[in-house]
Amino acid sequence: MSENTHDDEARILESFRVCRSELQHEYDILSSRLTSFITSQAFLVSAYAISMGNMTPTGPQFRLVFPLILSIVAILLSLRAHPGIVGACNIISRWHERQGELFAKGAGLSDYFVLRKDDVKEIHERNLWFAQTSPWIFGIAWLLMALLAIYLHGF
Repeated sequence: MSENTHDDEARILESFRVCRSELQHEYDILSSRLTSFITSQAFLVSAYAISMGNMTPTGPQFRLVFPLILSIVAILLSLRAHPGIVGACNIISRWHERQGELFAKGAGLSDYFVLRKDDVKEIHERNLWFAQTSPWIFGIAWLLMALLAIYLHGF
């Protein structure tokens, strides 16, 4: 094997390591954003449930106004969280494309490739689909909960 070939393989392997490191970093960012978002939603759902069960003399007004405020806040959080989550997913997709390019070049990377290329792409897309749809799912759920609060109070 010539020295040039060995140097090329070393560069490709180093590029692969950088790619994997950046992928891990971006997955950590995505995970952090998604965890923060879902945690905030959990607190808001708890407050919504407690406020809907308020049986004090001022309960009827409180059961209408406070859940609506919580719904609006939660919908706004969903709208604000979505671009950050989608941005992280887009960067992850680009790093996966780069990783695919490196695999295509070969250079001893077959040891790192456990699944077929199509399998990896499908798994990757499904994982990112969950992250990207979570804000929409919560946003729609909050819209329905706002409508429920209005419906239960006779408007």
